[in-house]
Amino acid sequence: MRHQIPLNKWDFSIESLNYRTSVMLPHTWNVDDAVQHYRGPATYETTVLPEEFLEGKKAYLSFGAVYHHARVYVNDTLVGEHGRSGHTPFRFDITDCLVFGSKNHIRVVADNTKQENMLPHMGDFDWADDGGITRKVTLEFLEPDGIEFLHVAEELTETENGYCSGTLTLNTAFLDGKPHSGTVKIIDYADNRIVLQKEITNIEHEITLCFEHLKTWDTTHPNLYRIALETEHDYCEVRTGLRKIEVCGEKILLNNQEVFLKGCEWMPGSHPDYGMAEPLSHSIKCLSQLKNSGCVFTRFHWQQDASLFDWCDENGLLVQEEIPYWGYPKEATSLQLEIAKQQADEMVFFHKNHPSIVFWGVGNELNGASEETIDYVEQMSAYFKAKDSRRLVNYVSNTLSLNQNIDKDDATLHGDVAMWNDYLGFWEPCDDVESHALRTAAKCKGMPLVVSEFGLCEPHFKGGDERRSEILKGRLELYSRIDNLKGYVWFSLNDYRTHVGEQGEGKFRQRVHGSTDLYGNEKPSYALLRSMQ
Repeated sequence: MRHQIPLNKWDFSIESLNYRTSVMLPHTWNVDDAVQHYRGPATYETTVLPEEFLEGKKAYLSFGAVYHHARVYVNDTLVGEHGRSGHTPFRFDITDCLVFGSKNHIRVVADNTKQENMLPHMGDFDWADDGGITRKVTLEFLEPDGIEFLHVAEELTETENGYCSGTLTLNTAFLDGKPHSGTVKIIDYADNRIVLQKEITNIEHEITLCFEHLKTWDTTHPNLYRIALETEHDYCEVRTGLRKIEVCGEKILLNNQEVFLKGCEWMPGSHPDYGMAEPLSHSIKCLSQLKNSGCVFTRFHWQQDASLFDWCDENGLLVQEEIPYWGYPKEATSLQLEIAKQQADEMVFFHKNHPSIVFWGVGNELNGASEETIDYVEQMSAYFKAKDSRRLVNYVSNTLSLNQNIDKDDATLHGDVAMWNDYLGFWEPCDDVESHALRTAAKCKGMPLVVSEFGLCEPHFKGGDERRSEILKGRLELYSRIDNLKGYVWFSLNDYRTHVGEQGEGKFRQRVHGSTDLYGNEKPSYALLRSMQ
C-alpha cells in the first residue's frame, strides 16, 4: 500500500554569502533579515532513511512548489530539474537512486534569479518573488503495480433541490501499464457512508459510473464525496464535489441556477514574517475573511497549494486559478505558449479534483487588442478544455475599455466570461467613468461580464481607506445598473508584498491596495465590503 514520509527539516545555505542555518519547510529566505535582499541560487539539504519494508516500491519525491527553478539531487545524482514555473507542483521518480538500510542525501538548489524563459516573465509581475522551497516536500512510496493517479469528472444530467443524477468518469493509470480489477466506492464525506459500490474488471484507463440522487456541491452547501479505487495491492482515494458550471447567454449557472460572483481577491504570501511560505493557519484566516465578507468568489494571480483549495472545497468558495502570465511580453510568442501549456498540464494534473476551481485563467493585462493575444487566448482555452471539460476558461483584460468602438475586438471576448480590470479614473485616466463603463459593458453584450479588479492603490493614488470605501460604494452602485454584469472582484482583501511596491523596503515592500493590512488586520473598508450585497 501507499506510504508517505514528510521531509520537513532541512539544512539551508547560500554559498556566496557564507550563510548557513537549519529551517523547517515551507521556507523562503526573503523574509530572513540577514538575507532578505538576496536573489540567486540557494541550497537545501536533508537525509532520509526509508524502512526496509518499503524496498521494491516505486518512490517519488513530490514538491508543492519551488520558486522558481529547482535542481534536485539524490545521493549526488541529478534526478531532475523543474523550471519556468515557480508555483506549480511537480514530482520526480527516484526509485533507482534510493539505498535502503542507510541514509540517503537529498539536495535541492532553488534559484529565484530573474529569467526570460519563465512565467511570470523576468520581474514583470506584481507580487513577491520569494525564493525557496515554499511548500511541503513528501517522499511517496507506491506499489510497483499500483495506481499512479485518480482523476474524477462528473456530467450532471439532472439537478433539483440540491440533488443530482448523472455519470462519474474516473481516469486512472497503473504503474505497470497493465489492466487490473478492483472495487470503486463513492463515500459521503460528511458521514462516511458508502452510497455506491461497484466491482470493475479489466480496468485500463477509464471507469464510468451512473449515479442517482447524490448531493450537489455549491457555495452554500459544499457537499463532498470520497471516490475510492481498491485493487488487489493498492488503495487510492480522492475527494471531490458534484457540480456543473456553465454560461448560458449573459448568465453564469452553477447547477442550473444563476450565480452572482461577489468576489474579492487575496494576495497570499504577504505576511512579512512568512512571505510565500506562510503557514496554512494564516491562509485560512484570510480565506475566512473572504467568506465572512459575503464573497463567493476569488481569483489568484498565480497557482496555489492544494491545501488552500481543500479549504475552498470545504467552505464553498469559487476560485479562478491563473497561469501567472501578467503584463509582459505583451504579445505571446511560441515560448510563452509552450510554458503556459506546461503550467496548464501541472494545474490540471494536480488540481483537477477540486470542485471549488470553476475557472482556469490564461493571463492578465496583456495587449488584449492584438491578434497575437487573441490567438493565444483561443489556443489556451482549447488546450485547457481538451484536458478538462468541467471548467470555464477566461482571460483578464485591462484593454477592453481603451477603445470605445463597440465593434473593436478584445482577447477577453474569446474566453467564456468577459473579465475586465476596471481602473477608470485611476490607472486609466477618464473624465466620465459612468458613460465609459456602460459603453465597455456594451462591448460584451451577449456574454457575462465580471469586473475582475477594481479598487484604490496607494501611495500611487491618494485618499486612504476613506477614499477606498467611497470607490467601493460608488462602483457597486454603478455596476448594479449594468444588466450583463454578473460579478465583481474587489482588489484586494489585503495590502500585499510585491517586489515592485511603492512603499516599504525588503520584505515590507508593498502596495497598499487592501481592506486589511499585511498582517490581516481589518480596515473600515472591510466592514463596508462585508455589508455590501
